[in-house]
Amino acid sequence: IIADKWFEDTKMEIAKQAIEKKGVTSQQVLELMNMMTFESSKMDLAKFAYNYTADKNNYFIVNNGFTFESSIAELNRYTHGSLF
Repeated sequence: IIADKWFEDTKMEIAKQAIEKKGVTSQQVLELMNMMTFESSKMDLAKFAYNYTADKNNYFIVNNGFTFESSIAELNRYTHGSLF
């Protein structure tokens, strides 16, 4: 359903609704991120999904969805607090 939508905002809304209702795995977060076009949307989704992720110990997988190293660092700071 998400892949069929044209607008990034619509994709994001559907993804967030599904995540809230069902939860996700780290792999599913990555798959959802890959449906987004913009790095900022990917980051927003990755941060949102973290609290609904069943296997947080595998969240490093999500890093593969980013283009920029700075995005990986930002997500790591978000998920690990001040450890980085």
